[in-house]
Amino acid sequence: MKIRTHADIVELEKTPVTERIKQKNVYELVRDSGAQYADRIAFRALSGTTPDDPVRDVTYAEMLKRVIQAANLFHAEGIGPDDTVTILMPGVPETFIALWGAEIAAVANPVNYFLAASQIAGIMKEAGARALVAADPSLFADIWPKVEEIRAAMPGLKVFRAGGTGPAPAGVIDFEPALDKQPGDRLVAPKPLERDTVAALFHTGGTTGLPKLARHTHGALTLAAWSNVLVFDLGPGTVQINPLPQFHVGGSIVGGLSPIASGWTVVLPTPLGARNPNVVRDFWSIVERNRITVGGAVPTSLAAIMNVPREGHDLSSLEVFVSGGSAVPVELLRRIEGELGVPVVEGYGMTEVHCYSTMNPMHGERRPGSVGLRLPYTEVRVADVAGDGTIRGDCPPGTIGHVLMRGPQVTPGYLDPRHDRGAMLADGWLDSGDLGRLDRDGYLWLTGRSKDLIIRGGHNIDPIVIEEALVRHPAVETAAAVGLPDTYAGELPMAFVQLKPGAEATPEELREFCRKEIPERAAVPVQVTLIPQMPLTGVGKIFKPALRLDAARCAFEAALAPLEAEGVAVDVIVRNDATHGTLAVVRVAGGPSENVVERCAELLGGFQIRHVVE
Repeated sequence: MKIRTHADIVELEKTPVTERIKQKNVYELVRDSGAQYADRIAFRALSGTTPDDPVRDVTYAEMLKRVIQAANLFHAEGIGPDDTVTILMPGVPETFIALWGAEIAAVANPVNYFLAASQIAGIMKEAGARALVAADPSLFADIWPKVEEIRAAMPGLKVFRAGGTGPAPAGVIDFEPALDKQPGDRLVAPKPLERDTVAALFHTGGTTGLPKLARHTHGALTLAAWSNVLVFDLGPGTVQINPLPQFHVGGSIVGGLSPIASGWTVVLPTPLGARNPNVVRDFWSIVERNRITVGGAVPTSLAAIMNVPREGHDLSSLEVFVSGGSAVPVELLRRIEGELGVPVVEGYGMTEVHCYSTMNPMHGERRPGSVGLRLPYTEVRVADVAGDGTIRGDCPPGTIGHVLMRGPQVTPGYLDPRHDRGAMLADGWLDSGDLGRLDRDGYLWLTGRSKDLIIRGGHNIDPIVIEEALVRHPAVETAAAVGLPDTYAGELPMAFVQLKPGAEATPEELREFCRKEIPERAAVPVQVTLIPQMPLTGVGKIFKPALRLDAARCAFEAALAPLEAEGVAVDVIVRNDATHGTLAVVRVAGGPSENVVERCAELLGGFQIRHVVE
């Protein structure tokens, strides 16, 4: 059944979810796909991006055998059903084998390998990790040095090395040879896997502060595997490119478990995926050679890909692009659909809902700027939520409020219940932390994060309005708007801009462009700063916390200019602080030293951000 309208979703839901999704756990899903599509290619791993680079294919039968062997290996090495296995792996087939094997035999914990070793160890300790599967330098050079630091911090940790060449370090088990010794036709000690059994712990919520781990369940994963590809209505034999890291729900579920459940082939474009600049450079060649049906990337990568020449490439296999992770600029959506002639399906979700919870219908009306209709069996509402988490009622259509979600695809909560406060609301509703509105046809329109709002003198400004305007400028590749601290208004709109390769534009030119494009005068950025590269998260999202710190530093440095004129050298560092949230550290040297602390207080006292003087 093709999804075209909200009515189609309601019709589907007349069948209970437990009757529609027969598999109640990841093992049954992988087992059934492995048997049904045995001879088809499950994974195609590209070692490079040119036609001469080696390609490795893994069939469904081989995949199933390896997943079973992985589950048996963890059991044989003393990893119990309630123990946690951390995965530090790039985009290779063994990542999925380790992930699903751990979910079947124990609890998986995929972690962002771009984090510092101390941060990874902190997440692992919070998760109670007993084992670690990590990539050898031959797969990805930067992981193993962190493994050595983690081992020193966590004595007794069972460590498996994937993709290793040469003898393994002392006390380390070579993953693939160890798999070979395990039976691949049956589970030696099957773990009872019900729909509510915890399968994985996914890290979310940034890279600072207390580790935040969302629990994923087997039943929610099987539902997500079905619902996250439902809108495409594409059969077995579909080929999907997956340039996302597997420590993120996009890379592991919508780019892994979902296509595998449907008999598709997943193309892994080098271990680094979209973070490999050659993947962007050769993207259209990869599409042509591998006959990609479903293309996809986060918006920042999509923008870069669309700037790559595609003349001379046969792109006739391409049927759809899928994107999410952050809002896709409307102009970029229109450009892709106009130039390529294929639909762009934008969706919205989060780690806590096992990836997508809404998607634009591929075969129905796609409304640019919206994130589409809710997926079957997941309720979505926009509500008025009080500061204490009380739901005061639904917002009328078109009115902005908190985006809430409920259903079997929503996490049962965080590993640490302290994180549930403010997120897990009454009656099973999850507060996404996003603001949005629902129109009368059920389409969800995001208007920003509640904490992303720029509040200028009590007036709320949506950063998306500024960002959408800037990306319409022909020289702009990406833009991010944040609040610039101000002693009078509290915050003023400021924008950081990354230009397209070879393009030129001045900050004042871009501000003037915004004056013409943004109807709301208060939303025109007071400052535009050009930067060579946007700070990105491990999955390619723009990392706004870093930009907010930069904006605060700019504001403090400007405010302290009178001190500089008096001969005092000033250095400002703005950082996250466990007590104050954001803290400005002002370092002064030279010039008259008397009353410098008082002068700083005089110049900085109007800011909401706290400061200390050194």
